[in-house]
Amino acid sequence: MTALADRCETLAPDEQRLGFERTLRALGDVALAPEGLAGDNDSLWVSLLADSGAYESAALALIPPAAAFSGGRLEDGRFSAQIVLPSGAGAHSREAKSLAMAWLAALLRALAREMIEESRLH
Repeated sequence: MTALADRCETLAPDEQRLGFERTLRALGDVALAPEGLAGDNDSLWVSLLADSGAYESAALALIPPAAAFSGGRLEDGRFSAQIVLPSGAGAHSREAKSLAMAWLAALLRALAREMIEESRLH
């Protein structure tokens, strides 16, 4: 997942759809969509948002509702994002070329950390 996060950061704004396609494939059937949507519809929901060019909305739809997150544009034009999952696992992105890809990269890194931390407990 960290390799995919690195890749998302390199994508140009007109390549963001590719980041979502690869992320959805990597996440599989993880239930992360906004409340009220069935888990089976998560990928479809995010895909529809990304297909319509609503990349920031698509990225936000992947972030769990109980997660803490922020993001913004740096002075040099790069984008940064931070995400802390409900488990306490957190990560950031500081090299993305768009805000949506910064959020995706931070989310992927946080999920990777969460998996590592959970595997240590079992």
